Amino acid sequence: MSKQIQSTKNWLLACLIGFVLVACSGDETVAVSYAAYNHTDEDIVSIVINGEGGILDASAHGGGGSMCCVVLPKRWRPGLMATIKWQLDGDWLKDEQGKEVIRDGKTVLVPGPWKERTVEVPKYDGEMGTFFIHIFPGDEVKVLMNIYGAGNPKHPLPHPSGFKRES
Repeated sequence: MSKQIQSTKNWLLACLIGFVLVACSGDETVAVSYAAYNHTDEDIVSIVINGEGGILDASAHGGGGSMCCVVLPKRWRPGLMATIKWQLDGDWLKDEQGKEVIRDGKTVLVPGPWKERTVEVPKYDGEMGTFFIHIFPGDEVKVLMNIYGAGNPKHPLPHPSGFKRES
């Protein structure tokens, strides 16, 4: 057998062993709903978590609806991180006089910029609940798992509107 064929066989065997080890050592995961709270003055039109997700409108000083799903380990582990990417609302393209530009009978939208932060996921245990994202001024992002929404005394972060629910 030639050295090239033997080398290829060894490489394929090493890859197969690697795949088996990764599959066997993986954390058990669970898909949970997520929701976002926007504490800024700008509307957010889309949120992506760890490369997953999509459109979840979170108006300025408000909250977005609940979406499915983000996949997380069933058991929290130290150093667990989440990458949150969000897009701000766009604006209509305007000409030099400040008038909206119309092309093919339609106004032209200039998409808003995307922003991104990677943050640590605080410890969670017991009932998974919802994965909450809070976006604050200065592009500060905090995330948490909780069964209670913002405004509830058992949710550690405030609702962006100042809404508070009695326990």
